Order: sequence, then C-alpha cells, then structure tokens
Amino acid sequence: MQPDPENEIPLGEQVVALRSRVAELEQELAEARRGQEKQRDGMQVDRGDALLSRFFSVEPSGQIALLDAIPAMVFFKDRDHRYLAVNKAYAEHYRISADRIIGKRDEDIFVPEVARSYHDNDEAIMADGTPRLNVELRWRLEDGSDGWTLENNVPFRDASGRVIGMVGVVVDMTARKRMEEALRRTESDLLASQWRLLETITALSTPLLPIDHGVLVLPIVGHLDSARSSQLMATLLQGVQRHNAEFVIIDLTGVPLIDSSIAGHLLRTVQAATLLGAQCVLVGMSAATAGSLASTGEALEELVLLRDLRAGVRYALSRRRARTRHRPMTLR
Repeated sequence: MQPDPENEIPLGEQVVALRSRVAELEQELAEARRGQEKQRDGMQVDRGDALLSRFFSVEPSGQIALLDAIPAMVFFKDRDHRYLAVNKAYAEHYRISADRIIGKRDEDIFVPEVARSYHDNDEAIMADGTPRLNVELRWRLEDGSDGWTLENNVPFRDASGRVIGMVGVVVDMTARKRMEEALRRTESDLLASQWRLLETITALSTPLLPIDHGVLVLPIVGHLDSARSSQLMATLLQGVQRHNAEFVIIDLTGVPLIDSSIAGHLLRTVQAATLLGAQCVLVGMSAATAGSLASTGEALEELVLLRDLRAGVRYALSRRRARTRHRPMTLR
C-alpha cells in the first residue's frame, strides 16, 4: 500500500511532536518521583504515629496536646535515633521549633559533643533494652549557653518484643547543679577559714614571747590535753631554735590541774628543750599540778621550780648575765 502524499506529516513536524512528547514524559516521571517521596514520608509519619499509639489511645492531635500539657520535657525516638515527637517544653528549652526536630537526629540539631553524649546514652538504652533512670547529661547550645539535664529513659518494643524506640522524660537541673557547686565552693571556703582560725587559736593558746635576748616566756592558760600538749612541745622547740634561747619560762599559773599523763608529757617537753641547750623554768604551779608531776616517777632534781612569773624572769635574767660575764672573750 502506497502512502498518501496528502496525509503524510512532514519530518520537521514529527521531530517537534516527538520532542514535546519526551518533555511530557520527563514531567510525568518527575511527578511520579515526588509522589514516591511523599509516600515514603507519609509512611515514616505513619510509622511514628503507630509507635506513639502504643503509648496514647488518642488521635495524633490529642497526643501532641497531651505531651504539651506535661511540664517536663518529653521526646520520642525510633530505633534509628530519629525524633518522632517532642513536646512544647522540649522545643522551648532548646530554642528550636518542633518541626525542625521531628525526623532529625541529634547530630542534625546539637553541637557535636552534646549530640555524641545524647546518642551514646540513647543507644545504650535501646541496645540493652534496659531503662536508665536519673541520668545526668550536660547540654550546650551554639550561643554558648549550657547546663545539665536529668533524664529518665525507657525503651519501647513492638508486639514481638523487639526494641523499636524509646521515650525520654527530661528535667532541667541547671539551677540545682549550680547551687550545689556554689555550696561546695562555700563549704570549701568555710573549711579553709575554719582551718586558719584553728591555727590562729592554737598559736594564741600557746604564745611564745621573747622578753630578752635568749629568754622566752610560754604562758599557758586553760586545760591541757594530749593534743594541746603536743602543740606546746612543737611551739617550744621551734621557738628555742628560732630565737637561740638559753632559758624558757613556762608559766602554769592559768592551768588549774593536769593529770599524770599530761605531766609526763610536760616533763618530756622540758627534757627535749634541754637537749637543744635551753633550760626550762616552771613557775606558778598549783599544788595539784605538783602532785601530778611527783606521781610520774621521773627525777625532778634538775627542774627549776619557782613561785611566780616575776621570780622566773628574775632568775633567767640573772643567770644569763652571769653566763655572759664568765663567757671567754674571743680575740680578733
């Protein structure tokens, strides 16, 4: 059959028609692809709604209203760490709208170190399938603000028992943590102040007073116990060395009574000072204290015991002058 020349379409028109048809097919293909993407997104939303339905028996709009009514921050994630839902408190805390959170992972929202800590915490929960309660996590935003949260996280499962996501209830504890830190600093400062005060009191309780070259006075007031007796020995021996003392007058006028064990400690202090070249003079001793010294069984013959401080000062100064007069002169 021969073609009819009158009905034959010119070649140029055929090319134009073909090009038009190709363009139409490309447009249809693009629309088909967009439809598939919308379908996948819808499936993701449906999947999220299905997961949330395990916790709420209300419509999605009601679910959001219920979450927003909770004062604590609440979030839901799927097993791939994508956010399925967050409440108003969660979005407001991190200053991000909910629509910028849903469908995203932590690394898409937070600074790297925060995202990493959130991911690791949540992965441990979903991998083990074990709730984690009272977990403290540090947060920081891009504007530099930071703080702490306290999280209670629980995994949730499908009908077969497989973990398919998790829910977290979060409370901001920044104010409490900072108050605790402030209290710790205050406590540390207080302890340091108490220590300095105790050192000052200890120094004042056993003051060592130089009254002349080579002559020291150690007035003791109040009760003597083992701790204070040890401090007395340390103060006296340090003072003897520092002042190159020849005489130390220990004034016991303000000590009403010492027991035999403290009396023995006092005698050892006197002996230690003697080894450093200083002679101790005990003055103002009460009868009870004298009895305690006598009960120690130590030899008391070499002790210098005088009535009061004036007698002790007079004794020490006179003996020191006598030593100075009899000290041989050195020729230069």
